[in-house]
Amino acid sequence: MKEKSIGSRLLTAAGLVCNGKTVCDVGCDHGKLSLYLIQSGKAERVIATDINKMPLQKAIDLFAENNISDKAQFYLTDGLQNITDTDDITHVVICGLGGDTMAQIIENAPFIKENRVRLVLLPAQSGNKIRQYLYDHGFGIESETTVGENKKFYSAISAVYTGEKTDYTDFDCFIGKSRYCTDDSAKGYFEMVHTQLKKRQKGFIIDTGVCPEGINDAVEKTEALLRNFE
Repeated sequence: MKEKSIGSRLLTAAGLVCNGKTVCDVGCDHGKLSLYLIQSGKAERVIATDINKMPLQKAIDLFAENNISDKAQFYLTDGLQNITDTDDITHVVICGLGGDTMAQIIENAPFIKENRVRLVLLPAQSGNKIRQYLYDHGFGIESETTVGENKKFYSAISAVYTGEKTDYTDFDCFIGKSRYCTDDSAKGYFEMVHTQLKKRQKGFIIDTGVCPEGINDAVEKTEALLRNFE
């Protein structure tokens, strides 16, 4: 699988997988990320799951076409439900779902905490929700990488369970460690988040006449990040 064939988002997520034994690709869709992980040597084997039968079948067919079906297990399931052989799982990759859905999947898979499995998360929306979940439930965010695809912007998060809850602000939830990114995709991501924060700020003012200081602070800090690109 050539890099350009899987798209910028999935390639960015794959870049956060290193020395994987068994990698779970949750919501695998067409299976291109799973295939790339095997062919690039980032994973020895994959567990590919999807809640829908048709995309999962596409992933099964893709592996068969490339004669590496023995490197994968496929599950028609919701998230990580019914995955019982977890001892060799080193990474769980979840791309393209919302932050709330990601949090639910992680919460329902205790082996992630027990085995210190590394999470690679690329939320399609509500990145603030998944960061807040990680902070509240003892996961440490190691790094983030911003990426743009089809004029939309995302941040890929690498996290692992430490058992220590993290104090956080609204800025931490909305921006996280993407604040350290400096390329053009970071600018696009910060602009997107800034728009979200301004809408939230306006909503509070309309509803209550005052906006929480945490949101005001997040707006100001995001604007400071954007000034670095002027």
